[in-house]
Amino acid sequence: MKLYKQYYVNSCFAFATNKFRISKLSILISVLFFSGLSSAESSIYGKLNMDLAAIKQNSKIKNETINNASRIGFKSSLKLSDTLDFSFQIENEIDPTDGKADGHKVLKQRNTFIGLSGDFGNFFIGTHDTAFKKAQLKIDLFNDTSSDIKKLFHGENRMNDLVGYTTPEFFKDFTITVNKIGQSDISYQSISFDYSGKIVKSSFAIDSGAKGYDSKRVSLLIPINKTTIGFMFQNSKHINSNRNDSGHVVSLNHKLSSKGSLKIQNSVSDMKIEGGRQKSIGYNYKINNVMKVFTTLSKLNKDLENADIGIFSIGFEFNF
Repeated sequence: MKLYKQYYVNSCFAFATNKFRISKLSILISVLFFSGLSSAESSIYGKLNMDLAAIKQNSKIKNETINNASRIGFKSSLKLSDTLDFSFQIENEIDPTDGKADGHKVLKQRNTFIGLSGDFGNFFIGTHDTAFKKAQLKIDLFNDTSSDIKKLFHGENRMNDLVGYTTPEFFKDFTITVNKIGQSDISYQSISFDYSGKIVKSSFAIDSGAKGYDSKRVSLLIPINKTTIGFMFQNSKHINSNRNDSGHVVSLNHKLSSKGSLKIQNSVSDMKIEGGRQKSIGYNYKINNVMKVFTTLSKLNKDLENADIGIFSIGFEFNF
């Protein structure tokens, strides 16, 4: 097991030195090297999520097996002192349907980073979901599936060369996350102001120059008994053309029983599709702590004639 852990640590170091200047990592690498991994808490984890979908477009129906961002990863944390923790994670998407998660590549990199956390907050560098993306607060009930809001909205970005910092709580349940992302000869920022209380969760986020767009996003998540209502509003402006588009998402997740839940979602946005409107309804059934099955009916409408897409799918998710 010790050799196994060392293998992943070496992989993490190789990733880090390829992506960042050594000066940024020297302190973290030195700490890990001299501390050792004998007291580290480490685990391998993953998820298989697939569905069989019937897709209707132009009066034609085709059947397709779809991989919904299945993944495998390794994470480890090491307590350096009573107030300081070191952690790292290596995560990649896998595709059981054809073995090619990223074009012709077997693996597609997901959140892979190293970090330090303590009373000062959480500092991390690597490849990570931006603060703007995470500000949707899981309002998207069909995330990673064919009904994901990324088909309609800008800003659903996972970026490399990311330096991130999340503050400790300024006030009760209130934090700020700041990202600095370097891409080629340019860089941009992603910031979110987050409140996570018992009655409501909310977030306000700003992307500055992200993939050519300036965007603002407001999200609310409100639990009411067995029902959770979500709302997101977003405005995005293209930096070069100054085109300005807005969109919104409304979702409802209702627990029908201890194992079953009904999901309803409506998304409207012109950002990526003219007249883009997506309506989805789904049902999840949790078999046990690691396995669930689900079914989804979704329709994506566009302004273009005969461009509407309807999807009916049945799938499963297995966590380990």
